This record gives sequence, structure tokens and C-alpha cells, in this order.
Amino acid sequence: YPELDAPLGEVLLTPTRIYVKTILELIKQYEIKGIAHITGGGFLENIPRIFPENIGAKIDIDSFTIPPVFRLLWEKSAMTKEQIFNTFNMGIGMVLCVSNQISQQVLNSAQELGEKAYIIGHTVKGQGIKL
Repeated sequence: YPELDAPLGEVLLTPTRIYVKTILELIKQYEIKGIAHITGGGFLENIPRIFPENIGAKIDIDSFTIPPVFRLLWEKSAMTKEQIFNTFNMGIGMVLCVSNQISQQVLNSAQELGEKAYIIGHTVKGQGIKL
């Protein structure tokens, strides 16, 4: 697949990113209200676990770059948006929940630590994740 930088098998076997050093540094500097590792269960199952009852999130899927391998899987599988975001991390391996007042500072710090970081959404009243 020309859109991938390597053979599909190699791309699919790319090791999981480890975020420990980044997270430890950020929690020293900022009040992090919640952390969700986006693994099996994707966005829809993992993010709600960090919120209290009656709090959910609205995720803007256009706020970050979806890696080509996930776009390819989405296209070839004919999965719905909800199915693909519930199955894969879509390039977002870790989500931090912080107050709006410090979100840009946390973003800048994460980027300075070498992470590709984005503000991908905000909390809302209700439950679950809205894409």
C-alpha cells in the first residue's frame, strides 16, 4: 500500500509507544485530572472510565492526524466511525484530562517532551463519548 511507509505487516507490528517518562514529567508540573491509555476498546470504552458519573466527552476527530494505517483499515473494513474508534486508538495512545485553563500549557509541554500532542475534545454533561 503506497500510503504506508513500510509493508503492511511491519506497520501492524509496530510496538506500542510507552508514555511513562512523559506522563511522570507532566504530573510533576500540572494537575492532571484523568489519564486514559487508549488500547483495546478504543476511545469509546477507555476515556469514559476517567470521568465521574454524568460526565462524558465530545471528541473532534478532525483535531488530530489519523495515521495512514488506520485510514486504510477503516476504508478496507467498511467499519462505521463508532466501530473503528471503539476498536483502534486511531493514533491517540494516551489521553490526559486537564482543566481548560492549563490545556495549552500541557499541550506545549508534551510537545517539548517530544510527543505529538493535540487538544482533541472537551468534557460534556452526560455519559460516554461523542465523536
